[in-house]
Amino acid sequence: MRRLGDWIHRYRMNRRHLWGFPLTVLVSILTMLAFGGQIAHAELLNVSGQYSLATIVMPVPATLQGGIQLDTPAEMTLLKFGIESELDFVATIWDAAFHLNSAINIAGLERVIVDVSIPLGPFKTKLEVWNAVPFETVTDVSHFTNWVVIPPGDLMYVKTRLEVSGEFDAFTFHNLMMIEDVTFPNPYADFGPLTYTAVQSQSFHVGDILTITCEPYPGVTLRSVTNICADGGSRPVKGYSASGRVDAESTMCDELSWNQTLTLTGLEYCGIPFWFSLKVNPCSDDILRLSGGGSFSKWGGLELSGSFSLFPLAIGGYSMSFSWCDKVSARVSLSNHFEFLSASVRCRIDIPFGAMKGTFTSAATFASDLEATSISLGVSASQGTFSGGLNVGISQQADTLRLSSVSTNFSMTFTPVRISFSVVFGRTGLRQATVNVGVTF
Repeated sequence: MRRLGDWIHRYRMNRRHLWGFPLTVLVSILTMLAFGGQIAHAELLNVSGQYSLATIVMPVPATLQGGIQLDTPAEMTLLKFGIESELDFVATIWDAAFHLNSAINIAGLERVIVDVSIPLGPFKTKLEVWNAVPFETVTDVSHFTNWVVIPPGDLMYVKTRLEVSGEFDAFTFHNLMMIEDVTFPNPYADFGPLTYTAVQSQSFHVGDILTITCEPYPGVTLRSVTNICADGGSRPVKGYSASGRVDAESTMCDELSWNQTLTLTGLEYCGIPFWFSLKVNPCSDDILRLSGGGSFSKWGGLELSGSFSLFPLAIGGYSMSFSWCDKVSARVSLSNHFEFLSASVRCRIDIPFGAMKGTFTSAATFASDLEATSISLGVSASQGTFSGGLNVGISQQADTLRLSSVSTNFSMTFTPVRISFSVVFGRTGLRQATVNVGVTF
Protein backbone atom coordinates (compact mmCIF):
# COMPACT_ATOMS: atom_id res chain seq x y z
CA MET A 1 0.00 0.00 0.00
CA ARG A 2 2.92 2.37 0.74
CA ARG A 3 4.27 1.79 -2.78
CA LEU A 4 0.85 2.57 -4.21
CA GLY A 5 0.73 5.80 -2.17
CA ASP A 6 4.19 6.80 -3.41
CA TRP A 7 3.13 6.09 -7.00
CA ILE A 8 0.04 8.27 -6.64
CA HIS A 9 2.15 11.06 -5.12
CA ARG A 10 4.63 10.98 -8.00
CA TYR A 11 1.74 10.75 -10.45
CA ARG A 12 0.03 13.85 -9.01
CA MET A 13 3.27 15.81 -9.42
CA ASN A 14 3.41 14.97 -13.14
CA ARG A 15 -0.17 14.38 -14.20
CA ARG A 16 -0.50 17.68 -16.06
CA HIS A 17 1.32 15.98 -18.95
CA LEU A 18 -0.27 12.54 -18.64
CA TRP A 19 -3.47 13.44 -20.43
CA GLY A 20 -1.45 12.78 -23.58
CA PHE A 21 -1.06 9.10 -22.62
CA PRO A 22 -4.33 7.92 -24.24
CA LEU A 23 -3.54 9.95 -27.35
CA THR A 24 -0.13 8.25 -27.56
CA VAL A 25 -1.86 4.89 -27.15
CA LEU A 26 -4.32 5.81 -29.90
CA VAL A 27 -1.58 6.81 -32.35
CA SER A 28 0.44 3.67 -31.57
CA ILE A 29 -2.53 1.34 -31.99
CA LEU A 30 -3.68 2.98 -35.22
CA THR A 31 -0.13 2.70 -36.59
CA MET A 32 -0.01 -0.99 -35.70
CA LEU A 33 -3.44 -1.47 -37.28
CA ALA A 34 -2.35 0.23 -40.49
CA PHE A 35 0.83 -1.87 -40.67
CA GLY A 36 -0.92 -5.07 -39.66
CA GLY A 37 -3.61 -4.54 -42.27
CA GLN A 38 -0.97 -4.93 -44.99
CA ILE A 39 0.53 -8.16 -43.73
CA ALA A 40 -2.50 -9.88 -42.19
CA HIS A 41 -5.66 -11.22 -43.72
CA ALA A 42 -8.47 -8.68 -44.01
CA GLU A 43 -10.82 -10.73 -41.85
CA LEU A 44 -8.48 -10.39 -38.86
CA LEU A 45 -9.23 -6.65 -38.62
CA ASN A 46 -12.73 -5.29 -38.11
CA VAL A 47 -13.51 -1.59 -37.75
CA SER A 48 -16.91 -0.22 -36.74
CA GLY A 49 -18.39 2.82 -35.08
CA GLN A 50 -20.54 5.88 -35.48
CA TYR A 51 -20.01 9.58 -36.04
CA SER A 52 -22.79 12.05 -35.30
CA LEU A 53 -23.26 15.81 -35.57
CA ALA A 54 -26.11 17.34 -33.55
CA THR A 55 -27.46 20.90 -33.70
CA ILE A 56 -29.61 22.11 -30.80
CA VAL A 57 -31.80 25.22 -31.05
CA MET A 58 -33.45 27.03 -28.11
CA PRO A 59 -35.44 30.30 -28.04
CA VAL A 60 -34.20 33.43 -26.27
CA PRO A 61 -36.85 35.42 -24.31
CA ALA A 62 -38.01 38.55 -26.09
CA THR A 63 -36.58 41.89 -24.91
CA LEU A 64 -38.40 45.23 -25.24
CA GLN A 65 -36.89 48.63 -25.87
CA GLY A 66 -34.89 49.77 -22.90
CA GLY A 67 -33.61 46.26 -22.16
CA ILE A 68 -36.80 45.06 -20.44
CA GLN A 69 -36.90 41.26 -20.66
CA LEU A 70 -40.37 39.73 -20.91
CA ASP A 71 -41.44 36.86 -18.71
CA THR A 72 -44.15 35.84 -21.17
CA PRO A 73 -43.32 33.90 -24.38
CA ALA A 74 -43.29 35.68 -27.75
CA GLU A 75 -44.13 34.22 -31.16
CA MET A 76 -41.14 35.86 -32.86
CA THR A 77 -37.84 35.55 -31.02
CA LEU A 78 -34.11 35.04 -31.38
CA LEU A 79 -32.62 31.56 -31.30
CA LYS A 80 -29.40 30.30 -29.72
CA PHE A 81 -27.55 27.29 -31.07
CA GLY A 82 -25.52 24.44 -29.68
CA ILE A 83 -23.45 22.12 -31.91
CA GLU A 84 -21.91 18.87 -30.72
CA SER A 85 -19.87 16.26 -32.59
CA GLU A 86 -19.35 12.75 -31.20
CA LEU A 87 -17.17 9.86 -32.41
CA ASP A 88 -17.50 6.27 -31.20
CA PHE A 89 -14.86 4.04 -32.79
CA VAL A 90 -14.15 0.31 -32.27
CA ALA A 91 -11.31 -1.70 -33.84
CA THR A 92 -10.87 -5.43 -33.19
CA ILE A 93 -7.90 -7.65 -34.05
CA TRP A 94 -8.37 -11.32 -33.28
CA ASP A 95 -9.95 -11.28 -29.80
CA ALA A 96 -8.60 -7.88 -28.73
CA ALA A 97 -10.72 -4.71 -29.05
CA PHE A 98 -9.81 -1.04 -28.96
CA HIS A 99 -12.57 1.52 -28.23
CA LEU A 100 -12.47 5.31 -28.47
CA ASN A 101 -15.27 7.70 -27.47
CA SER A 102 -14.76 11.42 -27.93
CA ALA A 103 -16.93 14.53 -28.20
CA ILE A 104 -16.45 18.22 -28.95
CA ASN A 105 -18.94 21.11 -28.84
CA ILE A 106 -18.99 24.88 -29.23
CA ALA A 107 -17.19 25.26 -25.88
CA GLY A 108 -14.39 22.95 -27.06
CA LEU A 109 -13.31 19.39 -26.37
CA GLU A 110 -15.50 17.48 -23.90
CA ARG A 111 -13.83 14.11 -23.37
CA VAL A 112 -11.50 11.43 -24.72
CA ILE A 113 -12.31 7.95 -23.37
CA VAL A 114 -10.01 5.09 -24.40
CA ASP A 115 -10.32 1.43 -23.45
CA VAL A 116 -8.66 -1.80 -24.54
CA SER A 117 -10.22 -5.26 -23.99
CA ILE A 118 -7.91 -8.29 -24.15
CA PRO A 119 -8.72 -11.90 -23.16
CA LEU A 120 -5.95 -13.50 -21.07
CA GLY A 121 -6.61 -17.22 -20.94
CA PRO A 122 -9.77 -17.78 -18.86
CA PHE A 123 -9.91 -14.09 -17.88
CA LYS A 124 -11.39 -11.09 -19.67
CA THR A 125 -9.61 -7.81 -19.01
CA LYS A 126 -10.57 -4.25 -19.85
CA LEU A 127 -8.35 -1.21 -19.21
CA GLU A 128 -10.14 2.11 -19.45
CA VAL A 129 -8.62 5.63 -19.27
CA TRP A 130 -10.82 8.73 -18.96
CA ASN A 131 -9.72 12.22 -19.93
CA ALA A 132 -12.13 15.15 -19.83
CA VAL A 133 -12.48 18.92 -19.63
CA PRO A 134 -14.19 20.14 -16.42
CA PHE A 135 -17.71 21.50 -17.04
CA GLU A 136 -20.38 22.82 -14.69
CA THR A 137 -24.09 23.63 -14.97
CA VAL A 138 -25.14 27.27 -14.65
CA THR A 139 -28.26 29.39 -15.20
CA ASP A 140 -27.75 32.26 -17.65
CA VAL A 141 -29.44 35.68 -17.72
CA SER A 142 -32.25 34.27 -19.86
CA HIS A 143 -33.04 31.73 -17.11
CA PHE A 144 -31.85 28.87 -19.29
CA THR A 145 -29.70 25.99 -18.08
CA ASN A 146 -26.28 26.05 -19.72
CA TRP A 147 -23.00 24.12 -19.49
CA VAL A 148 -19.76 26.10 -19.27
CA VAL A 149 -16.07 25.18 -19.10
CA ILE A 150 -14.31 25.72 -15.76
CA PRO A 151 -11.04 27.64 -16.39
CA PRO A 152 -8.40 27.00 -17.49
CA GLY A 153 -10.35 24.34 -19.40
CA ASP A 154 -7.52 21.88 -20.01
CA LEU A 155 -8.07 18.27 -21.00
CA MET A 156 -7.32 16.47 -17.72
CA TYR A 157 -6.77 12.88 -16.68
CA VAL A 158 -9.79 11.84 -14.59
CA LYS A 159 -9.67 8.11 -13.87
CA THR A 160 -8.41 4.65 -14.77
CA ARG A 161 -10.67 1.60 -14.53
CA LEU A 162 -9.35 -1.96 -14.72
CA GLU A 163 -11.97 -4.71 -15.04
CA VAL A 164 -11.12 -8.40 -14.74
CA SER A 165 -13.80 -11.11 -15.02
CA GLY A 166 -13.86 -14.87 -15.37
CA GLU A 167 -15.33 -18.18 -14.23
CA PHE A 168 -14.07 -20.92 -11.92
CA ASP A 169 -16.28 -24.02 -11.89
CA ALA A 170 -19.63 -22.72 -10.54
CA PHE A 171 -18.25 -19.31 -9.54
CA THR A 172 -18.35 -16.17 -11.69
CA PHE A 173 -16.40 -13.11 -10.59
CA HIS A 174 -15.96 -9.53 -11.73
CA ASN A 175 -13.43 -7.16 -10.19
CA LEU A 176 -13.31 -3.41 -10.84
CA MET A 177 -10.28 -1.47 -9.59
CA MET A 178 -10.33 2.32 -9.96
CA ILE A 179 -7.91 5.21 -9.59
CA GLU A 180 -10.09 8.31 -9.71
CA ASP A 181 -10.04 12.06 -9.16
CA VAL A 182 -12.73 12.29 -6.46
CA THR A 183 -12.92 16.10 -6.68
CA PHE A 184 -13.51 16.34 -10.44
CA PRO A 185 -16.52 18.66 -11.02
CA ASN A 186 -19.90 17.11 -11.72
CA PRO A 187 -20.86 18.57 -15.14
CA TYR A 188 -24.55 18.46 -14.20
CA ALA A 189 -24.23 20.55 -11.02
CA ASP A 190 -22.95 23.96 -9.98
CA PHE A 191 -19.25 24.14 -9.03
CA GLY A 192 -18.28 26.74 -6.44
CA PRO A 193 -14.61 27.54 -7.21
CA LEU A 194 -13.83 29.70 -10.24
CA THR A 195 -10.98 27.50 -11.46
CA TYR A 196 -10.01 23.81 -11.52
CA THR A 197 -6.36 22.97 -12.17
CA ALA A 198 -4.45 19.69 -12.28
CA VAL A 199 -1.88 20.48 -9.57
CA GLN A 200 -3.88 22.48 -7.01
CA SER A 201 -7.34 20.89 -7.36
CA GLN A 202 -7.17 17.21 -8.29
CA SER A 203 -7.18 14.53 -5.58
CA PHE A 204 -6.79 10.86 -6.57
CA HIS A 205 -8.16 7.99 -4.48
CA VAL A 206 -8.16 4.23 -5.05
CA GLY A 207 -11.11 1.85 -4.73
CA ASP A 208 -12.17 -1.68 -5.63
CA ILE A 209 -15.46 -3.53 -6.17
CA LEU A 210 -15.44 -7.35 -6.23
CA THR A 211 -18.58 -9.24 -7.31
CA ILE A 212 -18.81 -13.04 -7.01
CA THR A 213 -21.85 -15.07 -8.13
CA CYS A 214 -22.57 -18.76 -7.75
CA GLU A 215 -25.45 -21.26 -7.68
CA PRO A 216 -25.25 -23.32 -4.47
CA TYR A 217 -28.41 -25.11 -5.62
CA PRO A 218 -30.09 -25.24 -9.07
CA GLY A 219 -32.24 -22.14 -9.42
CA VAL A 220 -30.78 -20.47 -6.31
CA THR A 221 -28.26 -17.64 -6.81
CA LEU A 222 -25.86 -16.29 -4.20
CA ARG A 223 -24.30 -12.92 -5.02
CA SER A 224 -21.51 -11.32 -3.02
CA VAL A 225 -20.47 -7.66 -3.51
CA THR A 226 -17.43 -6.32 -1.63
CA ASN A 227 -16.86 -2.56 -1.78
CA ILE A 228 -13.42 -1.35 -0.69
CA CYS A 229 -13.32 2.47 -0.57
CA ALA A 230 -15.93 2.46 -3.36
CA ASP A 231 -19.64 2.07 -4.12
CA GLY A 232 -21.90 1.34 -7.08
CA GLY A 233 -22.70 4.97 -7.90
CA SER A 234 -21.22 6.98 -10.75
CA ARG A 235 -18.97 10.04 -11.09
CA PRO A 236 -19.66 11.27 -14.66
CA VAL A 237 -17.81 13.54 -17.04
CA LYS A 238 -19.55 15.61 -19.70
CA GLY A 239 -21.71 13.21 -21.74
CA TYR A 240 -20.28 9.96 -20.32
CA SER A 241 -20.73 7.85 -17.19
CA ALA A 242 -20.28 4.32 -15.84
CA SER A 243 -21.31 2.51 -12.67
CA GLY A 244 -18.73 2.32 -9.90
CA ARG A 245 -16.96 5.19 -8.16
CA VAL A 246 -14.27 5.69 -5.52
CA ASP A 247 -15.17 6.91 -2.04
CA ALA A 248 -14.15 10.54 -1.64
CA GLU A 249 -13.76 10.27 2.15
CA SER A 250 -11.20 7.47 2.46
CA THR A 251 -8.37 5.85 0.54
CA MET A 252 -6.67 2.45 0.58
CA CYS A 253 -3.46 4.23 1.58
CA ASP A 254 -4.85 6.07 4.61
CA GLU A 255 -8.13 4.91 6.13
CA LEU A 256 -9.52 1.65 4.76
CA SER A 257 -13.32 1.47 4.58
CA TRP A 258 -15.30 -1.46 3.24
CA ASN A 259 -18.73 -3.07 3.23
CA GLN A 260 -20.03 -6.46 2.18
CA THR A 261 -23.44 -7.42 0.78
CA LEU A 262 -24.68 -11.01 0.37
CA THR A 263 -27.89 -11.55 -1.60
CA LEU A 264 -29.68 -14.89 -1.92
CA THR A 265 -32.37 -15.14 -4.62
CA GLY A 266 -34.41 -17.95 -6.16
CA LEU A 267 -35.59 -19.38 -2.83
CA GLU A 268 -39.08 -20.81 -2.73
CA TYR A 269 -41.42 -22.02 -0.01
CA CYS A 270 -44.86 -23.50 -0.78
CA GLY A 271 -44.66 -22.08 -4.28
CA ILE A 272 -43.84 -18.54 -3.04
CA PRO A 273 -40.43 -17.17 -4.14
CA PHE A 274 -38.49 -14.97 -1.72
CA TRP A 275 -35.02 -13.48 -1.21
CA PHE A 276 -32.66 -12.38 1.58
CA SER A 277 -29.92 -9.75 1.68
CA LEU A 278 -27.31 -9.26 4.41
CA LYS A 279 -25.16 -6.12 4.47
CA VAL A 280 -22.12 -5.77 6.74
CA ASN A 281 -20.77 -2.22 7.12
CA PRO A 282 -18.35 -1.72 10.04
CA CYS A 283 -18.14 2.03 9.34
CA SER A 284 -21.87 2.72 9.91
CA ASP A 285 -24.11 2.76 12.96
CA ASP A 286 -25.99 -0.32 11.72
CA ILE A 287 -23.13 -2.80 11.33
CA LEU A 288 -25.50 -5.60 10.29
CA ARG A 289 -28.62 -5.10 8.17
CA LEU A 290 -30.68 -8.12 7.14
CA SER A 291 -33.54 -7.56 4.74
CA GLY A 292 -35.73 -9.72 2.55
CA GLY A 293 -38.87 -9.94 0.51
CA GLY A 294 -41.09 -12.17 -1.54
CA SER A 295 -43.83 -12.27 -4.12
CA PHE A 296 -46.98 -14.26 -4.73
CA SER A 297 -48.48 -14.63 -8.20
CA LYS A 298 -50.94 -17.52 -8.25
CA TRP A 299 -53.99 -15.50 -9.27
CA GLY A 300 -53.69 -15.08 -13.00
CA GLY A 301 -51.77 -11.94 -13.85
CA LEU A 302 -51.95 -10.51 -10.30
CA GLU A 303 -48.72 -10.40 -8.28
CA LEU A 304 -48.32 -9.36 -4.64
CA SER A 305 -44.83 -8.52 -3.37
CA GLY A 306 -43.40 -7.07 -0.18
CA SER A 307 -40.14 -6.37 1.65
CA PHE A 308 -39.00 -6.33 5.26
CA SER A 309 -35.95 -5.67 7.42
CA LEU A 310 -34.92 -7.86 10.36
CA PHE A 311 -31.95 -5.79 11.59
CA PRO A 312 -33.46 -3.33 12.46
CA LEU A 313 -36.94 -4.86 12.48
CA ALA A 314 -39.23 -3.02 10.06
CA ILE A 315 -41.72 -3.69 7.28
CA GLY A 316 -40.88 -1.95 4.06
CA GLY A 317 -44.36 -2.05 2.58
CA TYR A 318 -46.13 -3.98 -0.16
CA SER A 319 -46.89 -3.65 -3.84
CA MET A 320 -49.37 -5.30 -6.17
CA SER A 321 -48.90 -5.52 -9.92
CA PHE A 322 -51.23 -6.76 -12.65
CA SER A 323 -50.74 -7.36 -16.36
CA TRP A 324 -53.23 -8.34 -19.06
CA CYS A 325 -52.17 -9.83 -22.40
CA ASP A 326 -48.97 -7.77 -22.36
CA LYS A 327 -51.15 -4.76 -23.25
CA VAL A 328 -52.16 -3.26 -19.91
CA SER A 329 -50.19 -3.26 -16.66
CA ALA A 330 -50.89 -1.66 -13.28
CA ARG A 331 -48.97 -1.33 -10.02
CA VAL A 332 -50.23 -0.32 -6.57
CA SER A 333 -47.95 0.58 -3.62
CA LEU A 334 -49.16 0.02 -0.05
CA SER A 335 -47.68 0.93 3.32
CA ASN A 336 -46.77 -1.62 5.97
CA HIS A 337 -50.33 -1.11 7.33
CA PHE A 338 -51.82 -1.78 3.86
CA GLU A 339 -52.64 1.90 3.34
CA PHE A 340 -52.80 3.10 -0.27
CA LEU A 341 -49.73 5.16 -1.23
CA SER A 342 -49.60 5.42 -5.02
CA ALA A 343 -50.53 3.66 -8.24
CA SER A 344 -49.52 3.62 -11.88
CA VAL A 345 -51.19 2.28 -15.04
CA ARG A 346 -49.59 1.66 -18.42
CA CYS A 347 -51.10 0.65 -21.76
CA ARG A 348 -49.57 -0.34 -25.09
CA ILE A 349 -51.65 -1.16 -28.16
CA ASP A 350 -50.57 -1.91 -31.73
CA ILE A 351 -52.40 0.16 -34.36
CA PRO A 352 -52.51 -0.77 -38.08
CA PHE A 353 -51.69 2.29 -40.23
CA GLY A 354 -52.04 0.54 -43.55
CA ALA A 355 -48.55 -0.34 -44.71
CA MET A 356 -47.07 1.30 -41.61
CA LYS A 357 -46.64 -0.24 -38.16
CA GLY A 358 -48.08 1.93 -35.41
CA THR A 359 -48.17 1.86 -31.61
CA PHE A 360 -50.26 3.76 -29.06
CA THR A 361 -48.95 4.11 -25.51
CA SER A 362 -50.40 5.75 -22.42
CA ALA A 363 -49.44 5.99 -18.77
CA ALA A 364 -50.83 7.60 -15.64
CA THR A 365 -49.76 7.90 -12.01
CA PHE A 366 -51.99 8.52 -9.00
CA ALA A 367 -51.19 9.85 -5.53
CA SER A 368 -52.52 8.62 -2.18
CA ASP A 369 -55.72 10.69 -2.62
CA LEU A 370 -56.39 8.89 -5.95
CA GLU A 371 -55.84 12.12 -7.89
CA ALA A 372 -53.83 11.84 -11.08
CA THR A 373 -50.36 13.41 -10.82
CA SER A 374 -49.19 12.78 -14.39
CA ILE A 375 -50.62 11.52 -17.68
CA SER A 376 -48.75 10.77 -20.89
CA LEU A 377 -50.04 9.80 -24.34
CA GLY A 378 -47.95 8.79 -27.34
CA VAL A 379 -48.32 7.56 -30.91
CA SER A 380 -45.47 6.20 -33.04
CA ALA A 381 -45.27 4.79 -36.56
CA SER A 382 -42.55 3.26 -38.71
CA GLN A 383 -42.11 1.88 -42.20
CA GLY A 384 -38.83 0.97 -43.81
CA THR A 385 -36.50 3.94 -43.61
CA PHE A 386 -39.01 6.24 -41.88
CA SER A 387 -40.09 6.45 -38.24
CA GLY A 388 -41.80 9.13 -36.21
CA GLY A 389 -43.85 9.82 -33.14
CA LEU A 390 -45.89 12.31 -31.15
CA ASN A 391 -46.01 12.47 -27.33
CA VAL A 392 -48.14 14.58 -25.01
CA GLY A 393 -47.43 15.02 -21.30
CA ILE A 394 -49.82 16.33 -18.65
CA SER A 395 -48.70 16.90 -15.06
CA GLN A 396 -50.06 18.37 -11.85
CA GLN A 397 -49.04 22.00 -11.44
CA ALA A 398 -50.44 24.25 -8.70
CA ASP A 399 -52.96 21.53 -7.76
CA THR A 400 -54.26 21.44 -11.34
CA LEU A 401 -53.54 19.14 -14.27
CA ARG A 402 -51.92 21.18 -17.03
CA LEU A 403 -50.26 20.50 -20.35
CA SER A 404 -46.54 20.18 -19.59
CA SER A 405 -44.99 19.04 -22.87
CA VAL A 406 -45.68 18.19 -26.50
CA SER A 407 -42.85 16.52 -28.40
CA THR A 408 -42.52 15.12 -31.88
CA ASN A 409 -39.70 13.32 -33.65
CA PHE A 410 -38.93 12.08 -37.15
CA SER A 411 -36.04 10.02 -38.43
CA MET A 412 -34.95 8.63 -41.80
CA THR A 413 -32.28 6.01 -42.40
CA PHE A 414 -30.40 5.78 -45.66
CA THR A 415 -27.70 3.28 -44.76
CA PRO A 416 -25.15 4.22 -43.59
CA VAL A 417 -26.62 7.71 -42.91
CA ARG A 418 -29.34 8.45 -40.35
CA ILE A 419 -31.08 11.83 -40.01
CA SER A 420 -33.34 12.63 -37.06
CA PHE A 421 -35.31 15.71 -36.07
CA SER A 422 -37.07 16.36 -32.76
CA VAL A 423 -38.98 19.28 -31.26
CA VAL A 424 -40.10 19.73 -27.66
CA PHE A 425 -42.76 22.30 -26.68
CA GLY A 426 -43.59 23.20 -23.10
CA ARG A 427 -46.44 25.09 -21.51
CA THR A 428 -44.66 28.36 -22.37
CA GLY A 429 -43.83 27.41 -25.96
CA LEU A 430 -40.78 25.99 -27.71
CA ARG A 431 -38.18 24.44 -25.41
CA GLN A 432 -35.73 22.81 -27.76
CA ALA A 433 -35.33 21.59 -31.34
CA THR A 434 -32.60 19.13 -32.34
CA VAL A 435 -31.27 17.98 -35.70
CA ASN A 436 -28.91 14.99 -35.62
CA VAL A 437 -26.99 13.53 -38.56
CA GLY A 438 -25.12 10.28 -37.98
CA VAL A 439 -22.98 7.96 -40.09
CA THR A 440 -22.50 4.32 -39.12
CA PHE A 441 -19.45 2.46 -40.42
